[in-house]
Amino acid sequence: MRNISDTQSYSMQDHFFSRAIYALSRVIGVKNITRPFWNRWRAALFANSTLERFLSAIKGLSDWADAGQAFLQAEVAAFDAGRATLAREQQVAELRRLSFLAHLVQWGCMPLTELKKNAYRMARDFYIEAETLQHGARFARMPVDYGGHRLWGNLHLPETSGPAPLVVIIHGMDDVKEEHLASELLFQAAGCAVFSLDGPGQGEAFLLDGVLWEGHFEEAIIASVDMLARHPAIDTANYAICGISWGGMWAYKVAAKDPRVAFILDLGGPIHATDFAKLPFFLKSKFCQIFGLASPDGYAESMLEFCINDDDLLSRVRAKTHIVHGDKDPIVPTRDKVWLAETLNRLGHTQATVTVYPDGDHCCTQHVAEIRKLAAQTFLQLYQERQQAGHAAARAQDGDARPRALAGASS
Repeated sequence: MRNISDTQSYSMQDHFFSRAIYALSRVIGVKNITRPFWNRWRAALFANSTLERFLSAIKGLSDWADAGQAFLQAEVAAFDAGRATLAREQQVAELRRLSFLAHLVQWGCMPLTELKKNAYRMARDFYIEAETLQHGARFARMPVDYGGHRLWGNLHLPETSGPAPLVVIIHGMDDVKEEHLASELLFQAAGCAVFSLDGPGQGEAFLLDGVLWEGHFEEAIIASVDMLARHPAIDTANYAICGISWGGMWAYKVAAKDPRVAFILDLGGPIHATDFAKLPFFLKSKFCQIFGLASPDGYAESMLEFCINDDDLLSRVRAKTHIVHGDKDPIVPTRDKVWLAETLNRLGHTQATVTVYPDGDHCCTQHVAEIRKLAAQTFLQLYQERQQAGHAAARAQDGDARPRALAGASS
């Protein structure tokens, strides 16, 4: 689906509502109409003035792409003109800010035009330039060959001498991997190797290569960890997953298949797909884009894999789990996440805890820094405990083996 109006999946109410929203945005302003997304954008941890200036430059949602691109080009020109006078740290900060602005230009369910794709390329390329300039060899753009496609992920390595424990970030359906730099840097600063992938139907894979979302998405994540296992600076034996929105749901599917998953941070992951008719129009648009649907007829079949409310699946999850949820999440009700934690604990194969923020939105984006820091501490403690347990088991096995060998030699 190239444009918002290109799908038959819209009801008459959807068409009316979408036109009303676009018209209303010109009356009350884009800043007000996009208020539900502010916390998510602020989670990038940039100065609020950047977001304010960007939104103020756009008069209506129908002008978003063109006006946003014009604003971005002016910011790029200003940076290019003054770059020679900036210190390296200032250049990094500006390149990261430009990447964020380019991401905003191509945001979410905007029509699939060349302008949107080019804006994403700019977001990706500014990101790569910034992280290479800041981290040198401790940053890498990593290829993952999966399902006949080449997927791409971003790898940040900490300043440590030995192999570092791995955190894999799985993001949602309308995200791109470059949007989650703040989380990557928080986990990296804690001493983790951090990998964020655009899997099938996400970000670069979808926008530039046309790779659609598939029912076995979790296998792309496992393939990426298999690839990272060959890296000398990464320990994948007990890795963590930070699952954001739909990524939170897929984290459990990964853990059910891959016993190497030691810890899950679940941020707003649904436990099942919502009835298509009940989705807001902009989510219908995005679903149709990533699944390649022109009508709702194929939605039910596509959504069969978007479900984890299944004891058989959850009984195979062995990872310690921390669910963080917001009571003001308009997409996933708190009761679903309470049920999930209770079910995991009832099945008895893992330990699941729930933290609910009364003011939290979808994925608790306004609490990004504190949640990631606490999760990193919890994971690193668990990782160290598992390492120590593994060493103790190896010593015990070695000790048990020696007497048998001696007895056999003397007999």
